[in-house]
Amino acid sequence: MRHKVFVGVLFFLTLLMWNCENPFTPDIPESTYTNLPPETHISMIYHPDTILTAGDYWINDGDTIWVEENDSLILGLDTTVSVKEVFWWGDDPDGEVIGYYYQWSFMPEPEFTQEESDTFYLPLRSKFDIYSFKVWAVDNDSLEDSTPAVVSFPVYNSPPVLEWKLNSLPPVATTPNVVHQSFTHHSFFWDVYDLDGLETITAVYWALDDTSKWQRIDGNQRSIFLEDLEPGNHRIFFQAEDIAGAKSNVISFPDPDDDKIPNTWKVIEPVGDYLIVNDYASDQLNYTHQNFYKEIFDNIIGSDQYSIWEIGDNVNNAHNSIPYSTQDIEYNLSYFKNVFWFTFRGENSINQSALALTRFVADGGVLFMNNAMKGGTLADTTWSFTSIDTMYFFSKTGRVLPGTNIDAFWGDPVLDSTLALSLGSTLADRLWAIEPGKNAVIRYRFEDAGPNGQSYNGAPGIMTETRINEGICYYMTIPLYYCNGNENVDKLFKHVFELE
Repeated sequence: MRHKVFVGVLFFLTLLMWNCENPFTPDIPESTYTNLPPETHISMIYHPDTILTAGDYWINDGDTIWVEENDSLILGLDTTVSVKEVFWWGDDPDGEVIGYYYQWSFMPEPEFTQEESDTFYLPLRSKFDIYSFKVWAVDNDSLEDSTPAVVSFPVYNSPPVLEWKLNSLPPVATTPNVVHQSFTHHSFFWDVYDLDGLETITAVYWALDDTSKWQRIDGNQRSIFLEDLEPGNHRIFFQAEDIAGAKSNVISFPDPDDDKIPNTWKVIEPVGDYLIVNDYASDQLNYTHQNFYKEIFDNIIGSDQYSIWEIGDNVNNAHNSIPYSTQDIEYNLSYFKNVFWFTFRGENSINQSALALTRFVADGGVLFMNNAMKGGTLADTTWSFTSIDTMYFFSKTGRVLPGTNIDAFWGDPVLDSTLALSLGSTLADRLWAIEPGKNAVIRYRFEDAGPNGQSYNGAPGIMTETRINEGICYYMTIPLYYCNGNENVDKLFKHVFELE
């Protein structure tokens, strides 16, 4: 009986507990959680120009732009250039940022990116404008920041700056009151800078003599080559322009306000088929060597049948130093069929001219290179306009006496006798002997000194002949000026230039 009562009580208590709330397990309220949007932040690097604050105004082509207190402009900042580097980042309290939308005031639609910085080139349409940039983050639930980060700022279009390319213009040694000469062509090189980026340079204008007649070339061009120039004095002008129409300073050559370049540029017309190149700058003080060669050319060619090109150095005739451009050198040679180029003592311009010389010979020209270099200035055996195997000092004392014979090797006994040379005066310099390379033959040697030679040993080679295509290069290592002891240097020129 007791057992039945216990079971009944237990059943009753179970039913009671089933229908009663458990005080130890209260009901959990319904969830009120919502996804929080990300927040976006922005920073930028700017290059100041002119401070603009509230109440100020900017006049642009007659339009007045006021800066208001509630303007989104960053008040107090300067006007800036059109190249903008902008940084941004986002925070998401309950997730992660997966990317960003950004939009400039001039963009019709925003763009998506996962980057957090970029450099922008703002489109310049006027001298002054105000741009705004906004960016907003997106989280991993595709929720966007409803309050984008915004920055606004004024942009002033910086005008281009134009200057001559370094060392591209002929210099002056002391005074600018000198005359730079060229044949009827000339190259000019310049550099242009713009804080807004080189992409904004749309045009470069140039004018020859008359600045009312500007001519346009592409803004990315940094040089110009002028041909068929009229003989006489000239002045050339250049100016750059950017996409907003801002113009650079004007540069010119000559420039009366620049005392580091010649005040005069004179174009001379090439004359005849023959060219004398005086690459011995010290001779251009009194022209002793040049006048010697001029007299010969006057007699065998005619005084009005050849041209002269004088190449200076940084001391003598600096305003006519070797042109900056190889193209100018090539053109100087291209007017002629026969070139006599002489050097002596000191630096010369052969290394700078080597490519042009090779092309001249390869195109069928006749080059007589009288490159009398002193010890310490070594020829380049890789020059391709001639073929040199070996070079060495041939003089023991640096002095070779008058009357020393120079034997000819032209392959004909009569010609060898007719063109045999001798020193007419003491050769008082340590100079080089050469032995021909595989594509050259010897044409002159000093006479064999024998076992008791006092000035030199053996029979040093001093002139070779190299053929390239239909052209010929004669390369001589002692100054021909000293080799007229037999008074027949004129005959050598006649033979070399085929005037016989």
